[in-house]
Amino acid sequence: MINWTVDDSAGEMVGSISDLIVTPGSQFPVVTAAVVSTARNETISVPWNLVDIVERELRLSVAKDDIPAYKPGDEDIYLKQDLLDKQIVDIHDYRVVRVNDVRLEMSNGLLFLVGVDTGMRGLLRRLGLEVALDRLTRRLRWRPHVHIISWTDVETFDRSTGRIRLKGKLEHLHPADMAKIIDDLDPAQRTELFESMDVETAAETLPEMDPAVQASVVDSLDEERAADILEEMDPDEAADVLGDLPADRRDEILSEMEPEDAEDVKELLEYEDETAGGLMTTEFIAVKPEMTADQVINYLREVGPEAETIYYIFALDENERLVGVISLRDLIIAQPDTPVGEFAVKHVIHVHVSATIQDIAQSMEDYSLLALPVVDDENRMQGIVTIDDAFEKVLPEEWRRRLPRLWSR
Repeated sequence: MINWTVDDSAGEMVGSISDLIVTPGSQFPVVTAAVVSTARNETISVPWNLVDIVERELRLSVAKDDIPAYKPGDEDIYLKQDLLDKQIVDIHDYRVVRVNDVRLEMSNGLLFLVGVDTGMRGLLRRLGLEVALDRLTRRLRWRPHVHIISWTDVETFDRSTGRIRLKGKLEHLHPADMAKIIDDLDPAQRTELFESMDVETAAETLPEMDPAVQASVVDSLDEERAADILEEMDPDEAADVLGDLPADRRDEILSEMEPEDAEDVKELLEYEDETAGGLMTTEFIAVKPEMTADQVINYLREVGPEAETIYYIFALDENERLVGVISLRDLIIAQPDTPVGEFAVKHVIHVHVSATIQDIAQSMEDYSLLALPVVDDENRMQGIVTIDDAFEKVLPEEWRRRLPRLWSR
């Protein structure tokens, strides 16, 4: 429609279409005005209710001297200016794509924006090559890629800054899906988005992202903001992110974290990445053998929300040595006044802090474990490795996204 002729009611030429304006509606935006370039190099916005489409041109119902001015609203979108050749977020496929054309549909006398075209055909249509392409494809029996994204699956960027904002449809995405989108953004857009997130959402999204992107995002944030996000994450995940930063930058962020959280992360940073110590988290449920089943249940109500997993409860003696483990099932069926030491499993499958990823994965597979305790030379418990953290290291990339994270169960 760009460059279509616009005539007034007397058939006198007013100019040509240079853009269309749409106004967001309950589902699809509706075209509310045409931006017309006149012979005097001026532009006027013509209300769409004065327009009829007749054989690839516009006919107005008024004389050109009587055209009322259309005043765009704050939410109005200029299709060429704001959409064509711009990036949008495809909420359905969780990716960032460029708009080559738009799809308009007529219904009940109104023209609606129903989708955007990100495929090759849309680009060739813009270049005026679609007819020639159709002739060629008929000869070659080949069809170029057509990809129309429904407007209901589109999130646009902030027109004033070119940045994406956490709003509308994006607010309801799963962190793993949000991470796919963020991986496609440029560094400035990633920083803008993370600054717009609340701390909890940012902390859930960051671990799902590509490691290189994680480090880039955290490095771009100010120390206080980065520290707030890392404090909300599990210590092992925070250590993974900080381990990819330069030492001076890592120390700056650690100095802004709460002392207890920083200490947990520092301990994990001392271990090699590909070992049990490097994979483990220090957040686990530990109880004393003399505690009763009823006392443990009450204790779980207090600390459970902060633990990475509560599928297993570990019994530690006064020297923090691992002496037993109980499952939730064991705990629930035990008599309320029975001490943990009487029904805990004494032979606990565990690994040393120096154990390899292969050792960890093998133990989890052999014994069908969701979490594996990690001990030092004195059998003192240092942390746990969860199944998601272990198997994301050994599974192919395409499988990692399918592995449910324990915190989301």
